[in-house]
Amino acid sequence: MTRTTTSLLLLAGIAVLSIRPAYAYLDPGAASMVLQGIIGGIAAGGAIISMNYRRLKARLKSTFGKNVDAKRE
Repeated sequence: MTRTTTSLLLLAGIAVLSIRPAYAYLDPGAASMVLQGIIGGIAAGGAIISMNYRRLKARLKSTFGKNVDAKRE
C-alpha cells in the first residue's frame, strides 16, 4: 500500500472509533423522509440506466460488429 492509502485508512479508522452517541429523537416524519430518499435514489438509478441503455447497446453493437439482440441457434 502506498503511504497515502495507509494514512487515509488510519484516519478513517480513528474517525469511526471516536464516534459518540447523539441521543437524538427520531420522529416518524424522519423515517418517512429516509424512506422517500431511498425510493427516490432507486428511481433515479433506474432512470439513468434506461436513458443510457440505447447508447450502451449501440456501442456494444459497433464494438463487436454483431447484432446484440440476435438469438443464439
